[in-house]
Amino acid sequence: MKLAAPLLLAALAVAPAARAQNGHPAPTFRRTPSAAPLTWEECGIQGLQNLRRNPTAAELRCRFGGRGPGEFGLLSYLDVPVYRPATPLPGTHVVGVPGMPHPAPGESHEQWEWRVLRTRYGPGVRNVHNDLAQLDPVFMSMVRRFERELALRGVRARRRETYRTAERQAWLFQQGRSRPGPFATTTLTSWHSRVDRLGRPAARAADYEVSGGSLPRFHAIAAEIGLQSYGADSNDPGHVYLPDTDAAVGLELAVLRTVPRVMHVTLATGRPEGEWQAPDALEHWRRRTRDFISQPVPFYPTVQPPIIPIRERLPAARRY
Repeated sequence: MKLAAPLLLAALAVAPAARAQNGHPAPTFRRTPSAAPLTWEECGIQGLQNLRRNPTAAELRCRFGGRGPGEFGLLSYLDVPVYRPATPLPGTHVVGVPGMPHPAPGESHEQWEWRVLRTRYGPGVRNVHNDLAQLDPVFMSMVRRFERELALRGVRARRRETYRTAERQAWLFQQGRSRPGPFATTTLTSWHSRVDRLGRPAARAADYEVSGGSLPRFHAIAAEIGLQSYGADSNDPGHVYLPDTDAAVGLELAVLRTVPRVMHVTLATGRPEGEWQAPDALEHWRRRTRDFISQPVPFYPTVQPPIIPIRERLPAARRY
């Protein structure tokens, strides 16, 4: 792998953080179609169907936009590529899916978290959307069926939130980290915040208020409809969602399954799943987070894909 750390990249990384300190959301949330992930060809692989070897870590990071010293791979419980930053209280962020929040150009996921935790958001982040009009059309139809089934089977559930702006998601991400309170979310890339290729809301998640006694039936019905959820005994039991697995299909998914799984971050501890915690660990990690965000912007070099020899780029018939 070849590491590059040009001064221009460092400047790009510092600029968003400077704007964040003045209380203005950084432009990473003003998503446009140009924010789509790079193609395999742009990352040095001339067509995935021609791949004669496993891709390198650098090529995969290039393809799916996982920048920084953290862990990149498939999510532990789902075939979705994610990146977990190397920060004191990290998140687990979806990468490579068009229309999801993402770091600013030239910015690592570590720098993105750092910037979000230092940003002061306005009162608009408290606005909650609970309508169906801002959902992805496929997910919307499934939610309608889901709610009909809930009513038919006597499960009382109140829809609390559907589409969530990326700014509101970032504000919730601060809770338990740089703001007081219990952890509210483990990610900056919630399916609540997805938009379509034109930048219009296309959420793939909905939150409900359900009584504890009704949760087992609530989750059983969600599974019947084809919706994903975290289960009745989770820290987010009223949450149902439909990940965009179409972002990686067929051969690409087979290639992704060659990379390690990344443990998600739990709401209970704010740390990776299954990690042992001492009784006073939470305050220790929060203190480390406060120290982390009080320091200057850390710079992490971008991992560049290896240079592919011209001979390997040529069709097989022209190599000899």
